[in-house]
Amino acid sequence: MVEVTLSVEGGGVYIVGQTIKCALLVQNNSDVTDRLAWATGQISGHVTVDERHVQIAREQQEEVVTNSSSALTKHVANDCFFSSDPEILFCDLQLPPQSSKELKFSGIVPTHSPPSYRGSYIKYSYIVLVGLQRVNKPVTLINLPIRIINLPGITLVDGPKKPLSHPFAPREECINYEDYFMDKVQSLCCKRPRSFEVKTSEGLVSIVRLTKGAYRLGDPIEVNLEFGDLQCVQVTLKLQALETISPESEVREGTDTRCTTHDTKTIQCIHTRSTAVTLHIPLNVVNSFSTNIVLVRWQVHFDFVIAHLPKTAEIVDAGLTSVSAKGLDCDWRPLETLNVSTLSWELPIRVVPTLPQYIATIAWQRTQTKDTV
Repeated sequence: MVEVTLSVEGGGVYIVGQTIKCALLVQNNSDVTDRLAWATGQISGHVTVDERHVQIAREQQEEVVTNSSSALTKHVANDCFFSSDPEILFCDLQLPPQSSKELKFSGIVPTHSPPSYRGSYIKYSYIVLVGLQRVNKPVTLINLPIRIINLPGITLVDGPKKPLSHPFAPREECINYEDYFMDKVQSLCCKRPRSFEVKTSEGLVSIVRLTKGAYRLGDPIEVNLEFGDLQCVQVTLKLQALETISPESEVREGTDTRCTTHDTKTIQCIHTRSTAVTLHIPLNVVNSFSTNIVLVRWQVHFDFVIAHLPKTAEIVDAGLTSVSAKGLDCDWRPLETLNVSTLSWELPIRVVPTLPQYIATIAWQRTQTKDTV
């Protein structure tokens, strides 16, 4: 019996276009010489849809078949939209008793590929796939899930290049891919204060202020609220991710947009002039992205509870007044009934990826798997 261990370097989370380094360790733990016919390794991407709501167009199905370059991926699933060229790891491998052999291979996920995503209507997933076979035996498949992150809008044709320091400098050299990627992310997440006025026909409800134009996975979202003329008694903020299917991929016209709430904060703001609220973006979610099938976007949903009072009325009544030896005493009490209405408002935000190592450390991504042949 041969024990096979498939592992990846780098924590199991990778950027599109980054080289994914994999290793296959084959161990013979028996007391006799063992033999394997062949083994190949590759990386593949798969898409799974809810067929009750989503359909893949014929052009997209033909593209899926064309991009699948190995028959091994068909044994895993018929929904493969990408597979790297299979790499032959060995042929006719003989292992002496109590011996082992390590084989390495690598692959790259194209820069236009979608990130790993598990939604209500669609799922994008990536695996490292290894196929092994003994002589006159069925093929054994070993797969290890990996997570891919992507930043829409960045096009990398030849990879990042190091800028020339002077006219006589040598030819450009490639720099670290992750540094280039994170420079782009950091430029989007720099401080760009924005403000929005929330109004009704009766007047100003609040001024909403954000400190950034985009936020990374794991970042806090600081929302500053400055209330206006109307009396706001309560505000609820919800951080939501929205999943919308494109009209071309809908089974039935008008498929509902699925909304997932990841954080909620409620504050009481009676007689409050201004306040601040912090929402947190989890690390195990996906950033904003879109494909020809689905659009994933983020927003902060606001529910303002507004009190409707006469100009001379107060939310807190003075209550009963009595005279004692110590002076004038007031028993403060709230109104028994309050006429209110709720104003809902959505603020779109952009969520971008963060460092792959940070995601792998917090999300506990698996980096190896074992099997026997």
